[in-house]
Amino acid sequence: MKIKLKNYIKPVSFAVISILVILELTLFLAGRYLLWQRRSKKGRAAGIRIVCAGDSHTFGVGTSTRYSYPAQLESLLNLNNYTQRFSVINLGIPGAGLRRQAQELKLFFDSHGAEIVILLTGRNNDFEIEKRNNTSLLDSIGYYFGNVRSFKFLKEIFSHTVKSNKQQDNNDIYPRLKGYDEYLNFYLGRIRELCRDEGARLVLLSYYNSSDAAINEFAKRYHMPYFNFTADFKSLFEIKERVEYISLDGSHMNHQGYKFFAQRLYGYLFLNQEYLNLKINPILKLIEEAEFYANNEETQNAIQTQKVRMEQSEGTIDYSFELIHLGHIYMETGDEQSAKQCYETALASSGYSDNNTITAPAINWYLKKGQKEPAMKICDEILSHNPENAVARLYRDWLVSDNRLAEN
Repeated sequence: MKIKLKNYIKPVSFAVISILVILELTLFLAGRYLLWQRRSKKGRAAGIRIVCAGDSHTFGVGTSTRYSYPAQLESLLNLNNYTQRFSVINLGIPGAGLRRQAQELKLFFDSHGAEIVILLTGRNNDFEIEKRNNTSLLDSIGYYFGNVRSFKFLKEIFSHTVKSNKQQDNNDIYPRLKGYDEYLNFYLGRIRELCRDEGARLVLLSYYNSSDAAINEFAKRYHMPYFNFTADFKSLFEIKERVEYISLDGSHMNHQGYKFFAQRLYGYLFLNQEYLNLKINPILKLIEEAEFYANNEETQNAIQTQKVRMEQSEGTIDYSFELIHLGHIYMETGDEQSAKQCYETALASSGYSDNNTITAPAINWYLKKGQKEPAMKICDEILSHNPENAVARLYRDWLVSDNRLAEN
């Protein structure tokens, strides 16, 4: 009898395991199909939807929510882009750590879609670890079994009683975790999976006054964007008064701080297109550009923005205008040689156009320095390529007349 049982154990075990594997694979594929179907039915905002998840620093504590960094980021994006529209959702919850943030994102994705998720987290995680350590071992075991699709499927078949949503959510995504690294890696991993399933790009941020090495390490491991604002604010406070950017509670930013935060994020994400696979056209008028960067002396970002504009207009007459604008920015920063190079290149690339906006800056560069002879040479060069250039002709006639007056 024992021999007969032994003969059946192996094939039966193999059959059971095979059935479970096939069932798990089938449920996985079915789940992927249903996920795709659900995502295709979700209402997508016109343009690009960005979700900012986090705690009180995302919510906007220290000022009103309309001056939070998500609100100001949305304003910057829609002000400075004419080819895309942006919708920025603020999912910041004061006091929330990664556990709560994962839950809120899951609820959001149940009925909405997004292209980008920006996560600022870390401040409230220690509290959540302590709280979660009081969870029973039974709940933890239930979590691990609950992640097996076959178990979930059988549970649905044989269970006629649905537990409360709160308990169901806890068993779904919250295991028993003790150490900070374990806690952080689990919940960041969970959020990463949520974003991956929804086709959203996840971006991680640091706080204005502290960065998290563990979060940075997680970002490196999965080749994700991680932007450290701590160094930016440290540099800012070397030239500005801290009180101008920090609220009265001494912990959160005020509206100016959130504005600087949003500006830096805009610069990191949307002026460096290597981070996000988005075709965004930051067309800034010169006066808007100056206003955008003037408050914080963002010279390099202004130059970078202008270069993006130039790349996108290459091969058109607009390229010469963008070069002129870049030259103006260099002049404002005191880099006069780079400005001169921009002006002269703009002239050549335009075919020595008679447009005053393109012709005048190169000539004026020399005149402002009192260098009339080089200015005359520029005029002659323009006229040799385009004798009909009225602007160059006017400048040349004035220079000739001025020289005669000087001789007399």
